[in-house]
Amino acid sequence: MTRIKHMIAGVVGTVFLTLASSAFAQYKPWPSPMPEAPKWGDYDSGHSRRDASWWWQSQPQWVKQHHPEWWGDFDNDHQWHPAWWWWDSQPAWVREHHPEWWGDYYQGQWYPATWWFQYQPEWAREHHPEWWGDVDDNTWYPAGWWWQRRRDWVLQNHPEWWGDDWDDVWYPAPWWWQLQPDWVIAHHPDWWGDYYEGVWYAAPWWYQYHPDWVREHHPDWWGDFDDHHYWRPAGWWWQYHADWCRQNHPDWWGDFDDQHIWRPAGWWWQNRPDWVRDYHPDWWGDFDDHKIWRPASYWWATKPDWVRENHPNWWGDFDDKHVWHTDTWWHQHDATWAEQHHPEWKGDYDDKHVWHDVHWWAQKNPTVALQRHPDWNDAMRESVEREHGVQQTALQQKHNVELQELERKRVEQQQTTERNRAEQLRQLQQEHDAETQAFERQHLQEEQQRQKAAPDRAEAEGPDAQWQRVEENHVKQSAELVRRHQDETQALVHKQAADQQAAQRQHLAQAQELQRQHSQQMQSFERQHEQQVKTFERPTGGGGGGGGHVEAPHGDGGGHVEAPHAGAGHH
Repeated sequence: MTRIKHMIAGVVGTVFLTLASSAFAQYKPWPSPMPEAPKWGDYDSGHSRRDASWWWQSQPQWVKQHHPEWWGDFDNDHQWHPAWWWWDSQPAWVREHHPEWWGDYYQGQWYPATWWFQYQPEWAREHHPEWWGDVDDNTWYPAGWWWQRRRDWVLQNHPEWWGDDWDDVWYPAPWWWQLQPDWVIAHHPDWWGDYYEGVWYAAPWWYQYHPDWVREHHPDWWGDFDDHHYWRPAGWWWQYHADWCRQNHPDWWGDFDDQHIWRPAGWWWQNRPDWVRDYHPDWWGDFDDHKIWRPASYWWATKPDWVRENHPNWWGDFDDKHVWHTDTWWHQHDATWAEQHHPEWKGDYDDKHVWHDVHWWAQKNPTVALQRHPDWNDAMRESVEREHGVQQTALQQKHNVELQELERKRVEQQQTTERNRAEQLRQLQQEHDAETQAFERQHLQEEQQRQKAAPDRAEAEGPDAQWQRVEENHVKQSAELVRRHQDETQALVHKQAADQQAAQRQHLAQAQELQRQHSQQMQSFERQHEQQVKTFERPTGGGGGGGGHVEAPHGDGGGHVEAPHAGAGHH
């Protein structure tokens, strides 16, 4: 697995605190004596208490389902140790492989987040907002426990606890960004965050401690603080305060997917660019060097000269807080100012009295626009050509992601197959060895019984004659046993080879099908573009046409359109 090597420039200081007793004077008093770290474990079916090590070694699936918060791992001797053992013995390894083991030191001892929320909850909330979790029955559990046990509750209350499953265990976004960055970029560009001193922190943490840096470098991390001064991303606001978003932040572009999880425009551009082209051509943006789609506000704030050269049709301006808003936003909030300061922003109102610029009309309803504004013809033609390139890039990027995901699954399946193949051969060899040993033991027992039962007969016939009869029969049976073992081994090898060839053929067929679908999609896209261009070559008639309302039903949450959506991304 690769690690993101992108580090934050311009941020200095230390986040991890060297904790001392004085640092907690303002918080909850410490209990006396000092409480120990939690001793994870539970009772088995025989009512005997077993520690976490026993459960992880004997019933790992049960642990993953019931106690994913029992953090730890196996050492080279296959001995399981809890997280605090690893933090004490191999802290660098923990930071690299298990950033999801949340906790901190106090007086030289590392304690997990559960312990902190039990004894110093105020300190934990203030200093570690990145420790996602909540209290259930007076016990704090991390986000992974909630996702595994109370998924519906998380979706309703904390959709900003970003993460996904891997090997039946839920891991938060920091783990994914650190160990599977390419997968995150392809499937979850909406997991906003960045690195600080080698540790990935989500957007709420950045807004808590470095808000100025965020405003300067990531204006595309849309969100705001709630009444408890906890930063919530745009998806949370659209889900619970949609009217507030429509009034204050209609430029937080996005929509709900099939699982009713709000995804920002970048997610849609990377996963469903065709849907964006059809329903939201006003979600302006482009892909950066890391193939992550960034909205126009990000580009205007970070690379304005690049925007002026490559996307002059992204009309907008900065407010008094240096937040960039689109021309539509300005016309909605201060139309007089927009008309005075930006007369070049050509546009008109639709049937719902929502102002849209010429670029929106060029994509959504150019015929009506030309009827009302024939002088827009050249501007709309140029706008369509510019957007054609962006949309073409997005479709190709989507195809590349699909091929990468198919290849990733192929490699993962191949690795699993190799492990299963080796295990099957090992088990078969183990069965053969056991059968051979049993055969030899039986031969020895028969020989011993023969000698004990008829010593006189053996003496009369002579030891050589008796030994020869027994050995000839044994050699014959042994050879037959070896042949059977060889036949069984060869049959297994042949079956495994056939399965591998079948898997290769299936992978090839899937790749060909993806290519076929992509070709069809590109052909359809180009045909649609040709039709758009022809619109500007036809003579236009007069008449108003009622503002050019486009029949696309809207819902709650960033302009939701009842159209087929892509599901939530899953590795």
